[in-house]
Amino acid sequence: RLFTREGREIPLDRSLFANPWSIDGCRWSADGRTFFFIYNQRGHQAYRLLAVDAATGAVRTVVGEESATFVDYADKSWCHWLGEDQLLWMSERDGFNHLYLVDVPHGTVLRQVTRGPWMVRSVEHVDEAARTLTLRVMGIDPAQDPYHSHFVRVSIDGGEPVRLTQGDGTHELAWSPGREWYVDTWSRVDLPPVHELHRASDGALV
Repeated sequence: RLFTREGREIPLDRSLFANPWSIDGCRWSADGRTFFFIYNQRGHQAYRLLAVDAATGAVRTVVGEESATFVDYADKSWCHWLGEDQLLWMSERDGFNHLYLVDVPHGTVLRQVTRGPWMVRSVEHVDEAARTLTLRVMGIDPAQDPYHSHFVRVSIDGGEPVRLTQGDGTHELAWSPGREWYVDTWSRVDLPPVHELHRASDGALV
């Protein structure tokens, strides 16, 4: 519900969030004119980031997911704001779990940040200054078991992923304080842990 400071309620059009299982991710724009929240529909077949005009109560969808079966809000949803006008959004809309760059004022997708027959498992680090992401991914190496966890770095503004891990196994990274170096520890059920020192700029083995 939306109220002015004087206590007058501004009616809202609730058609886009009529049956909530949860409402979270609440946030005001810097100028105080727009209120944002993430609506997770009961039954989990709709998941939307909505924007409310604080003056009129009008509600619009910034970005959202709909499914006839299930939107995986628990393991495959993620939203990260980049200033006021852009955000990163996780979605399975092309059949694989990937990241998208969204124009907030217009509610349009500017770019699919990751793409291919593999999936983003989680976002491990966001470097907003360099506009890069460090991601935990699965299935990126077709010669390996698709359940092996690997790491890549991608640019928000386009280009191919930089592989940070190569070995045939599941990987964990330990970073130096300035993130210039990392130790890659990887193993398999039939291989004891291997420890490798890598250079972060290009993933090269040191």
